[in-house]
Amino acid sequence: MEQFQADCEERFSQLLDDSSNWPLLRSMYFEGDAVHQISPLLLLFRSSKQGNANEDNAANRRMSELFASLYGDFKFTDEPQNQLNFLEQELISVLRTKLCESPAHVPVKELPYLPYLAEAFKEDLTFLSNHPKYLTTELTNVLRQYAFAFCSQLALSITRWAEGVPQTKPLYFILDIEKSSSERAKPRDLGYKFLSAQTEWLFPLLSASEALQDSAPALPLWQLYIEISSASPDVVLQALNEYNEAFAADRKLDFTGPQDNTHSAFSTTMALAKAQFSKNNGERHSVNQNYVRDLERKIFGDFIKSRGRAGNVLELNQDQLLLLTNLAVGQKEKLRFLELVKEFERRGFYFDLQSQQVLIEFYERMGNVDRMSDSGEAVYVRKTI
Repeated sequence: MEQFQADCEERFSQLLDDSSNWPLLRSMYFEGDAVHQISPLLLLFRSSKQGNANEDNAANRRMSELFASLYGDFKFTDEPQNQLNFLEQELISVLRTKLCESPAHVPVKELPYLPYLAEAFKEDLTFLSNHPKYLTTELTNVLRQYAFAFCSQLALSITRWAEGVPQTKPLYFILDIEKSSSERAKPRDLGYKFLSAQTEWLFPLLSASEALQDSAPALPLWQLYIEISSASPDVVLQALNEYNEAFAADRKLDFTGPQDNTHSAFSTTMALAKAQFSKNNGERHSVNQNYVRDLERKIFGDFIKSRGRAGNVLELNQDQLLLLTNLAVGQKEKLRFLELVKEFERRGFYFDLQSQQVLIEFYERMGNVDRMSDSGEAVYVRKTI
């Protein structure tokens, strides 16, 4: 950024009649965060591998790999078309002189675990690229939303590796503008407590998946099981049984003995992976608990709220809801309300009928609803941008 500022100063020294005006431009764009708001291209400066002293660079890399697995080989077909003033045009032209062509292909480290969410992510990036100012304003919130969606849906899918390609799993939210009640079955039974119980499986099973393969890109657990199941059954079964016995002996775990089919042997592998982090294994148990605690605090925290007697619930505030709405409507002018709800669910956000009624009332207050009749079939919702 320091070099970019120096290059801009040199450019404007050639353009300005009075070079004493440069400090004014510097204060406008470089003394705050304004320069990053000009165009998504300027966000490249935030992708520095060095980071700063207040950042956990290892965590940043892990988060980067999470999003990289979602977008895979996706690329923007066109540059963001910003409406820039003449000063900003010069700043961007200075940046362009320093840009290099990106590699034709960057190998991914792992294949997307949740293909349906990866497709939604690509669609939303395409939509955002057509609204560059909205992209620069909301990028952090978009990434927070997708980090939550990915980790929560992964937690709900991780133990269902035998079911094949994952599909979106119900996870119910309420809105911050509605009352909460412990009598509402879906938010109670398929909400925060349901998600919290599933997160304990994540670290053990993902660790097991990593241990079972050493080739790149890494396969999702469900795809690894498909590969194993389609391989030579006798060889695979023997290898899994030997692995399980050795693993149980090394971790001092109970071993139920060799299995007579691949599914049972793979299930044993997963059960042992979880058992090694049980309360009986103090140090290992604390590792998994730290993982669960950090996941809930850093990834889920923005979406968890305490609601008195109802306890902790998953909640969307109005800003999060409007962002989700704009992403769901996307490239279309408007969506039928029931289709909008389906798009929410594809992104991992579910609402019961009571919340859906509150949603419609909220949109009507916002003025972005076309109501053709009183039924949900004929209510259309527009974007707010």
